[in-house]
Amino acid sequence: MKLKLISVITMVACNCLPVISHAADTTMTMTATVVASPCTVDSDSITKTIALDGGNGLQAKDLQTAGATSAWVDFDINLKDCPAGTTQAVMTFSGTADDDDAANYKNTGTAKNIAVQLNEKGSGNQLSNGIAWTRDITSGTAQYSMSARAYTKNGGTTPGTVQAVVTASFTYQ
Repeated sequence: MKLKLISVITMVACNCLPVISHAADTTMTMTATVVASPCTVDSDSITKTIALDGGNGLQAKDLQTAGATSAWVDFDINLKDCPAGTTQAVMTFSGTADDDDAANYKNTGTAKNIAVQLNEKGSGNQLSNGIAWTRDITSGTAQYSMSARAYTKNGGTTPGTVQAVVTASFTYQ
């Protein structure tokens, strides 16, 4: 009976003591990325074929000296339906760089000693492989005006076809 009484007293004493506890602080970090919604690339800008010869053919005799070029051919890439909150579009160029001058695009056609130059229209800014070009969105649209031409760094261009493929990728801000 004495053992029982000690057990009961011990239990009552333990229940009467204040409970000591430690609270641990918890830090929660919430993250998210808000991205700009994309614009629509105008249907006439999705796939472009730029005739560097104006449909008349380039003359090999005009491309025999180093640095010779064809005339610039102008064209546009247009974005439309840009949503509210999208304030800028960035077009980045990629293609195969020319072996003789990496600022130009390699001709994959049959003509030899010739490449393709791509510039921002009227500015002289060359749009080489990896260049990113930013335009502001105005009234839900953006326009990229460019010019392209055939170019021979070393001269001695041979008759044949000229073809270069350049891909423009867009990101939005």
